[in-house]
Amino acid sequence: MAKHKFTYAQRYAVWKHHGSRCYWCDEPLGIMDTTIDHFIPEYLENKPTELDKVRADYALSPRFVINDYCNWLPSHARCNSVSKGSKLPKLTFLAIATLDKLARDADVVRSIEHGLKNKIKEDKRFAQLMVGLQTGVQTNAFTNEQKEEMKALLADPELEMDEDIQLLRKEVYLDVEQHYIDFLNRKPDPNSLAFWSNQISERRSRGADNASVLVGVSSAFFLRSEFYDSGYLVYRIYRAAFGSAAGKSTLGGTHELSVPIIRLSEFAPALQQIGQGVVEGTSDWQTQLEGNKAKFMSEFVSRSRFILAYPNSMTPAQFVDQLNMNAGNVLSASERTTAINLFGGAVNTTNTTARAQALRQVAEDQDLNNAEFNRAFVLMLYFGYLRRNPNDPPDADFSGYDFWLKKLNEFNGDYGAAEMVKGFITSDEYRQRFGS
Repeated sequence: MAKHKFTYAQRYAVWKHHGSRCYWCDEPLGIMDTTIDHFIPEYLENKPTELDKVRADYALSPRFVINDYCNWLPSHARCNSVSKGSKLPKLTFLAIATLDKLARDADVVRSIEHGLKNKIKEDKRFAQLMVGLQTGVQTNAFTNEQKEEMKALLADPELEMDEDIQLLRKEVYLDVEQHYIDFLNRKPDPNSLAFWSNQISERRSRGADNASVLVGVSSAFFLRSEFYDSGYLVYRIYRAAFGSAAGKSTLGGTHELSVPIIRLSEFAPALQQIGQGVVEGTSDWQTQLEGNKAKFMSEFVSRSRFILAYPNSMTPAQFVDQLNMNAGNVLSASERTTAINLFGGAVNTTNTTARAQALRQVAEDQDLNNAEFNRAFVLMLYFGYLRRNPNDPPDADFSGYDFWLKKLNEFNGDYGAAEMVKGFITSDEYRQRFGS
């Protein structure tokens, strides 16, 4: 059975009623970071016999259903997956009390949802605010609380056909905030919103249409230092550490091809860790980024996967040569010597600091940077715009990745001429992420 698709009004109502905090960690929770957790797992909706037993065990009403406010709680995505997942909560007094309170409060939460829908439909000024929040156009006509309420309704499917909202979006809509979330894993800061607002205005003043503006601004995110020095670095770290993977493509006949080894589930948390607290343009952003890089590298070489691939018993020369081979033999003789010397003449590679420094030297090698840019760029299109791996559904293999990589290579890396970004942001799959 397909998972329930929450409207933003439902998500806001749950978030608002439960005090804007994650149920599992009790930390403050922003509306745009909120996911809805099913206290009784959603998979039971398709297992009536098991659900009946749960109703009996947890003293639930026979009318209890999985997808309703009586079973929904606000949560961070990480807390939902780590602390809860798809497991049944332990049968404790607290669990029963939680379900009882959810049942008693369900009508109250539902009234919050209905109240928000009525507000947006009755007052068209809020439609202007909805668009302004996403384009970075600021307004002082509303309180911060009202702005938070409207953020929850930006993509409510029930409001998608509202003619006033459609007209406003057609005229000024450009989802800068979503690009920050997709590519930098953070919300934009006020200075960044002002920067992009100026960029958009400038491009339009030169006569560019909305499609050209979107492509131009969207493309610029790939070359911003905040992404280039974090996202692209993560890609190169995995390439140097573990090499490439083998994939299949049917483009021009079935064949195997070399594909990036890093997956979205690895990339996203790594990008978030390296980019933690980094806001490009602030006075100390480069210092913060450098500290994050060093910390990430130290933790990376301490992971069991890395230690299994590079046992501490390896000599420094063996260690560096293995990294170099995985990276495509990018080190010159002098660069190889420099990396080996990081271990200070030791006969093994137990020194974690030296291991991290050697890996970083290979990952940041300019030859590797140049060699991998096209492959990384195509992969980031899938990660950023589609939020999936290149061979995830609806693709069955790497044929799509193969197509775009060949096209980019044909245009000698000129992704603008190859219409790479335009191809992704105008695709049905990208549009369907936002209900359009």
